[in-house]
Amino acid sequence: MDFNNTGLARTRKPAWGTRLAGLGLRIFLLGFLAMGSSLDAQALGSPTMLEFGEVVVGAGGGTITTDPLTGGIISTSNVFPTSALTTSSSITQATGTSGRAFTIMTTLTGNFTMTGSGGGTFTSSPVPINSENPTNVFTFPSNGIVTFHVAGTLSIPGGLTAGDYNGALPIFIRYNNNPRTSSGTVVIPIHIRLIAPLTLTNNADLDMGIVVPGVTPGTVTINPSTGVQTMTGGVVYASASGTPAQFAVTGAPSHSISITLGAGTVTLIGPAGTMTLTLSSSVASPTTLSAAGAANFGVGGVVGVAANQADGNYVGTLTITVAYP
Repeated sequence: MDFNNTGLARTRKPAWGTRLAGLGLRIFLLGFLAMGSSLDAQALGSPTMLEFGEVVVGAGGGTITTDPLTGGIISTSNVFPTSALTTSSSITQATGTSGRAFTIMTTLTGNFTMTGSGGGTFTSSPVPINSENPTNVFTFPSNGIVTFHVAGTLSIPGGLTAGDYNGALPIFIRYNNNPRTSSGTVVIPIHIRLIAPLTLTNNADLDMGIVVPGVTPGTVTINPSTGVQTMTGGVVYASASGTPAQFAVTGAPSHSISITLGAGTVTLIGPAGTMTLTLSSSVASPTTLSAAGAANFGVGGVVGVAANQADGNYVGTLTITVAYP
């Protein structure tokens, strides 16, 4: 109780009532601020895989670059892609406040590591992140949703063990006008498959044998599988000494390969004229390497012999190419 100047008594309000009112005001204001922060929140969905496909890496290593929007290969340097795996960029969906600009960022400050299924590893730099927007800056539209793509360049050293190599690139987004407001981090999975290069060994040359021409044209054939020699038309004689060429291929186990017999024909040049040899293979193209990564095939053909073809040795060169499709 206290007294005013008139001497009348009055009641003082309890102190705790004032404190509670102030506390209630503080709680209300804090709740309002928290709600305002949540309205500015941003989030990332789960990214899809960044796929660099299947490649052969040349001696000394090389690089492969994919397009962030299409996922296709932009360029390679001493890296030779196959068609076995389709390349693709990583796709991520971001949500946030309409009209706000944000930048794609990574938590890494150095290289990331790609680890192979056989235990080998290599490192490559993730910076800069390569999206369809060269500055990696996007603005949320009216619906607050942006879908962006991430790709880039992978630097691969030479001499790595063949196998599947996997890595991870952590990313987040941050509002440009508020560096303290960032999304949570999500991880982009990265994959590339390295396969063994192809080797081609010539174990025997193609020999069409000894031929005696006649007064009319004819042909001599060497079967590429059996080596059996046959003749037609005016050819008087063909020895049984002819043999098909023999080749051995090594490469990635159970992988498809193509076999190309140059232009399909070879011009044989002799002392007084030429002959045309049309080539044939003992296996169809494409064919498949064994589980050990090997294949063997023969090359024969049919040569046209002109009437009274001039005597002599007729020589030419085969150009055989094997490749991964």
